[in-house]
Amino acid sequence: AGILIYIFDEMMDDVVSKLCAHIRVQEKVTYTKPSKVNVKLHWPLRGKILRTFGQSGKGGGKGLEISAQEGTKVSAAAAGKGIYSGDGVQGFGHLMILQHENDVFTIYGFNSLNHVKQGQFVSQGQRIASSGRPPSGEGGRLHFEVRIGKKAVDPILYLP
Repeated sequence: AGILIYIFDEMMDDVVSKLCAHIRVQEKVTYTKPSKVNVKLHWPLRGKILRTFGQSGKGGGKGLEISAQEGTKVSAAAAGKGIYSGDGVQGFGHLMILQHENDVFTIYGFNSLNHVKQGQFVSQGQRIASSGRPPSGEGGRLHFEVRIGKKAVDPILYLP
């Protein structure tokens, strides 16, 4: 039997139920309450920030939307393990979720193609996906979130 993934807040409740219906996780993903976490992430790609953390839009302002031409290399913001790679979550295209140290998770949405499979380990800067477009048809972009445990945090606080 699969084990539920407990990393999302209210914005991702529907994601959790869909993930649990589509994937099986071989090990339990745990989290703690958000606290001061010393983590240094790298930008997953370079581009103009179209939506900032807290700004309304797809994803409820839980991350950044970064402009990118379709097919642009999306890199792992930190070394970690792919815990989800698929297109079973409506509204995010191909979605990639990486788990890192200290209960840190990074989420990459609107990908046209994921290059990493669930369970695969990645290095910081490794290509994990190719950018795409949101289902709404807006221009090419990446949806990028950082979560400490269940809590979405402003990615800008952890990027150079």
